Amino acid sequence: MNWFCAGAALSTLCFWCLSSWFTIVNDWLGLRITYDTRPWWLVSAMTTVSLLPWLSLGLIVLLRRWRGPAYGATAFGSGIVAPYLLALGCLVLLPTLDDHWHRRGFDSAAWKANQAADPLWPDRLCMVDDLLARVTFVGLSQERVVELLGPGDRGPLSNGWNAVYWLGPQRGAFRMDEEVLALRFGPEGLVVEYRILLD
Repeated sequence: MNWFCAGAALSTLCFWCLSSWFTIVNDWLGLRITYDTRPWWLVSAMTTVSLLPWLSLGLIVLLRRWRGPAYGATAFGSGIVAPYLLALGCLVLLPTLDDHWHRRGFDSAAWKANQAADPLWPDRLCMVDDLLARVTFVGLSQERVVELLGPGDRGPLSNGWNAVYWLGPQRGAFRMDEEVLALRFGPEGLVVEYRILLD
């Protein structure tokens, strides 16, 4: 366990140094350096710090071969990888959990008002999954759609979607785009297709 903790601590420290280099160099040391103007010694130091966990692992593997099983190379290597796996797990799982925590039941009045107490989680974005689970849109008349959801936020899109409802920022780890609920009506005024799109 000691070897695992040592590997995790070294890996975490090196990652923190690399991600905080700007603060360390400019705020703590008082230098005025940007990424493009890094001197050779800083580039060398950053390269060394990025390789340090793996060089340390290599040294411990060699020591284990020379001096015996007192050196826990496997535990140390697992400790080096653990912070990366934890960060990757958070990147993958936290957005999914965040989406799940914000979901709530569909309410027509709240959908039409579309208030956003939290701009990252407007009412529509929180209700759309329940709406799609409860309402069968295909075959629904345009009048019923307007009664349920309102007239829509935008005019027809160029690819044939007739009604578009803005939902909010894209769910997931990188929330750069906007999600919209788009509906396409057939010649009889009935919904023939609906989809959540990124805009």
